[in-house]
Amino acid sequence: MSDARLSSLDTLRLSQSLSHSDAQSTPLDSQSSRPSASKTESKTDHFGFLEVLSGTDPVVEQVPQLLHVLAAHLAFPASIVAIHGLQGHREKTWTTEDGDLWLRDLLRTDIPNARVLLYGYDADTRSRECVSTQTMRRHAEKLAQALSRIRKDARRPIIFVAHDLGGIILKWALVICHNESLTSKSSLRDVAVSTHGILFFGTPHSGLENTNILEGINLLASVYMETTDNIIKDLRSNSAELENIQSLYVAVSEKINSIFFCAEYATSGIGNRGELNVPYHSATISGDRNGTPIVLHANHRNMVRFSSKDDEKL
Repeated sequence: MSDARLSSLDTLRLSQSLSHSDAQSTPLDSQSSRPSASKTESKTDHFGFLEVLSGTDPVVEQVPQLLHVLAAHLAFPASIVAIHGLQGHREKTWTTEDGDLWLRDLLRTDIPNARVLLYGYDADTRSRECVSTQTMRRHAEKLAQALSRIRKDARRPIIFVAHDLGGIILKWALVICHNESLTSKSSLRDVAVSTHGILFFGTPHSGLENTNILEGINLLASVYMETTDNIIKDLRSNSAELENIQSLYVAVSEKINSIFFCAEYATSGIGNRGELNVPYHSATISGDRNGTPIVLHANHRNMVRFSSKDDEKL
């Protein structure tokens, strides 16, 4: 813990920040950023899939710059599946402060033939309610199984959008699906075969260098919150778990086009030490012949929030 020590002033600021953050975790209305006035919701209400676009409208030819990787698949219906990251939320992760959920609001007009699904799971390392002790592999198994059940057409191509930890869990899920027998009629196999592209946003493929700080925050927060370091430990730089996932993923990714989005700016301030700052070398996969790195003018949190297709982050 020596590297994760915080001064008494930092500790006070952190406690205030964590309390403020918890107070701001009220669920959002689907159409705005205002807290819902309905019943008190549990975090588990936001797990699993939420369909925000059904993808039944005609095809259009104009494609926003952010999603140009989809262009080759717009001649026929596609599914876009979004997976949030550490401390993330099924809807809030992708929503601006003004309530713009770009995966719904922008794609409704720009790519109306796409079916858009948001996936939620317990990625909290601290919570006043509860925290999951599941491993990344177990989260991946649940993702793969849930997606195979919700798919309406096994031939429909899939484009994944993943933020930080969500990208690691996605790679595990695709490995699980890929390992189904080539002659298998399993719906899991269909998921791997149907994956055409992935947009990785700030995914720490080779790990993080500041996990000791995240563990330090959890230690302080454990006085009044439930905490877990299970996943944080596996996200350490060049951890055996990440190396294993990547070695297995190589065979899966041979026919998948990927874009690796990297954040230009670090998330600063004591109140944000629970946020991931993913360096360029970790946010990309060296040697991926089908991968394209793109730097966004944003920090790690805001890199997945867009108010328009001409957003200044692009």
